[in-house]
Formats: sequence, C-alpha cells, structure tokens
Amino acid sequence: MRIGVVGCTHELGDGKGQPIEVLEILSTVDLILHCGDLETLGILDHLETIAPVKAVRGYGDPHELGDRLAEQTRVIKIDDIRIGMIHDINWPGPSVVFSDTLEFNKVSSIDSLLEQKFGETVDVICFSDTHEEFIGWYQGKLFVNPGSTAHPGIRHKKHDLGTLAILDIRKNVVSAEIVYLKYINQYKKV
Repeated sequence: MRIGVVGCTHELGDGKGQPIEVLEILSTVDLILHCGDLETLGILDHLETIAPVKAVRGYGDPHELGDRLAEQTRVIKIDDIRIGMIHDINWPGPSVVFSDTLEFNKVSSIDSLLEQKFGETVDVICFSDTHEEFIGWYQGKLFVNPGSTAHPGIRHKKHDLGTLAILDIRKNVVSAEIVYLKYINQYKKV
C-alpha cells in the first residue's frame, strides 16, 4: 500500500490552493494521512476526492464527528503495521527533542513512551507541527514528519517549496521517502 503523508497545510480555503504537484503526487497513493494544522475541513474534503483520508487535529483545528478526523491521536493498521498519528510529538509528554535528530529524554523504553501517547505500541509514528521534514529510526520505530506542503520550516531557503512524505508498505515492510516539491508558482485555479 502506498500512503501519502501531509501536515501543516494551513489551508484557509477548500483545499484547491495546494500546489498542483501535491495533487499529482497524491493521485498515486491508496490512502492519505494528514497530521494536523489543516485549519479547515475543506482541505480534507478536497484530499478525499483523491484517496481516503485519515487525520488528526492540530492546534485550533475544527472538530468533526465520524472517523475521518481524530481528536489528538489515532492508530491506523495496515496489514501488521501499526501507524501512530499525532500532530505534536511532544504531546502528551515526555517530550521529544526534534531538530535534525530525535532525542528522547528520561525515556526508559520507546514502547512505554508510545503506549503513553497512543494507548498501544506502534511501528511507525507520523507527526508534523514543526514544518520540518524528517525520517529517522529509533529503537526499531520509524518516525516520519512530512514537513509542510506550502509553508516549509525555517531550515529551508527563502524560496524553497514544501514537502510531503510517502510511506510504502509491502509484505509488512515499511519504507519512507520525503518528496521535495519543485514546481514554482503553479497552483490549481478553480
């Protein structure tokens, strides 16, 4: 299964203001995960025209009844792989220091930390909040931050475009990649 992971879209309209390249890339996936800071349900509606969507709320995001948008955390199971989704990796504690690497302070076991955050242990952790893309392994767990499709973080140059992530799950093996957007000033006009 091919999964698109996005976060921090901060979309104020109906989702049609995302760069065309985002829509082209996501048209190749079977499922889209949104890690919060969507700002409006319209972005989920729009993404859902491409593939099924599962999301978690970021700070100030709207609430929605049903299964599409979870409050703070959720776990998605694909085959035997459990994907934990959360907007801010530091919520709830203990905190995780995230820069170019992940640092776990005062954590005796990564499984106990993940059980605190998700209510169960997970294999993959998808988070956003920082707008900085990241893929890294820690004690056998894959951590993925897709960055932001339209608002890249402070490590990026002034005119850099955004990022998203692709997870590929085949025979219970997970791989991940960051996709760096490259089309300049091309937005879908409606």
